[in-house]
Amino acid sequence: MAKFVRPALWTVGVLAAGGFVFWLLLALNIPYKSTAAPDTTPGTVPVTTPASTTVLPSGPPSEGTAYVTDVRPGPDDHSAVLHVNLPTCADAPHTQVTEAGDRIDAGVRYRPRPDPDCKQASADFPFRTAAPIGERPVIVNDAESWGLVSGGWKRCDRYVGCHPPADHCDPAYVGQLEFSAEAEFPGTTRACDQNWLVHDLQRHSGQAATRVAYRWAGSFWESFAGAKGGGCAEILAVEPKFPTALCEHLSPPG
Repeated sequence: MAKFVRPALWTVGVLAAGGFVFWLLLALNIPYKSTAAPDTTPGTVPVTTPASTTVLPSGPPSEGTAYVTDVRPGPDDHSAVLHVNLPTCADAPHTQVTEAGDRIDAGVRYRPRPDPDCKQASADFPFRTAAPIGERPVIVNDAESWGLVSGGWKRCDRYVGCHPPADHCDPAYVGQLEFSAEAEFPGTTRACDQNWLVHDLQRHSGQAATRVAYRWAGSFWESFAGAKGGGCAEILAVEPKFPTALCEHLSPPG
C-alpha cells in the first residue's frame, strides 16, 4: 500500500506548491502581462461624387410640311408650281424636290414658329427639275400623285396613275374597284370585256367570296348587281343587256 501512497502525496505536494506561488503573486501585487487585442483600423466609407450633368444644346426646331392643294404649270418643261396652304407664322418656307427616273417627290417645308394668332394662307412655290418633267408623276403630301396631261396638271388615281391603261380589263382597274369595295384581299376576275366585268371580291378573311357584276362607266368600273349562284340569272334580272357569253358557264362564287 505504501507504493500507492507515495505518488499521491507527491501530486498533492506539487499542487500545493503551485497554489502557494499563485497566492504569493497576488499578495505582492506583481502585475502580469496579458495579450492585448489587436488594433483595428476603422473602415473607410467610400464617398460617391455626384455625376456631373451635361446639358446638350438644343437643335434647330423640326420642320413642318405645307399641304399641297394644287400643282400648276411652270414657264417651261423643267418647272411647275406648288399651290399650298401655309401658316402665316411659318419661318423660312422652301421647296424640297427629289428626282428619280420614274417620279418626282416635291413639297414645301418650313420651320413652325409659336404664334397663337397664326392662320393659314395660300401661297405659290415654283420649283425646277434637272431633267424635263415629261410623264413622270409629281408626288406630294407623301402619297398623292399629280401628272401633266393635255390641258394642264391633274390629280391622278393611285391605281391607274396619270395615264390610265387603254385595256379596261387591265389589273390596274381591278385594283381600283377592289380598293373602292374595301376588299382586304385580291379577288378573282371571272369574265371581262371592254364594257362588262364579273369579279369575285374577297372582302374579309374567312368570308365567302362575293360575286359582283360591273359595267364600264367611262374611267372606272361601276357595280350594278351581285350574285350568290352560278350562271346568269341574277345578273340578267338586273341588267338584261349583259352578255350571256360572259356568265352562262360560271360556277357559284367560292
